[in-house]
Amino acid sequence: MRRVFGLLFAVIGSLVTIVFAFLVSFPILPFAVLPRGRRERYAIRGAQLFAWLILRPLLWLRIDGVGLEKLPRQGGYLVISNHRSWIDVPILMLFTASNGISKKEVKYVPFFGLNGYLSGAIFFDRKRKMDRARVVSEALLLLRGGGNVHVFPEGTRTRDGRIGSRIYLRLVQSCWENGVDVVPACIWGTEHVVPASAVYAMPGQSVGIEVEAPLDRATFTDGEAYAAASWAKVVEIARRRGCDHPFAEAASA
Repeated sequence: MRRVFGLLFAVIGSLVTIVFAFLVSFPILPFAVLPRGRRERYAIRGAQLFAWLILRPLLWLRIDGVGLEKLPRQGGYLVISNHRSWIDVPILMLFTASNGISKKEVKYVPFFGLNGYLSGAIFFDRKRKMDRARVVSEALLLLRGGGNVHVFPEGTRTRDGRIGSRIYLRLVQSCWENGVDVVPACIWGTEHVVPASAVYAMPGQSVGIEVEAPLDRATFTDGEAYAAASWAKVVEIARRRGCDHPFAEAASA
């Protein structure tokens, strides 16, 4: 019965989400006249409104935000986080004023793609290795312009609850080389809302996000060490929050 309700809610919720995306298009569209790298710091407000509509009125989530006062006051920072659910994206958008790196298929979803691109989303083809270099260059363009970007170094959502063993930190290294702050973050509980291994959504859950202040770049001699230490902060929070353990079958039932 729970799964049936979750499936029906997912279908209805998807339709409502499209309506939200359509409505948010209006306040974002005027920023299209500004060039890429300048408009994102303004258009992200529309993306935050979109995220709030999904997380609060639609999903009725209770969200615990920890350490948000540690976010840099000036924009132009990269947020790195673990990845447990599709819901991680709107949480990061809302609480860190950042947009992220997404697979190219999202670009063609009505209103989602347009709103995402205008507010700082970066679309790429995972099958093209050359596209990764373009993503780094485009992210740095947005960051230098004062926009915030988030990325999931694991590359995809965890399927078993553990932190991934294959981590991509090239963008984090580039941030050290270009004087950009990197904010470690951890999200928990979102797998109970929209699981990675099933097609359903459960409203009314408790989730959370915790952020740490960026590490001092001056204390590192190279980008590789800085990237590794920044990711180690994410893992440290995840383990403290119980986000590096196998999913309990009962929790996903």
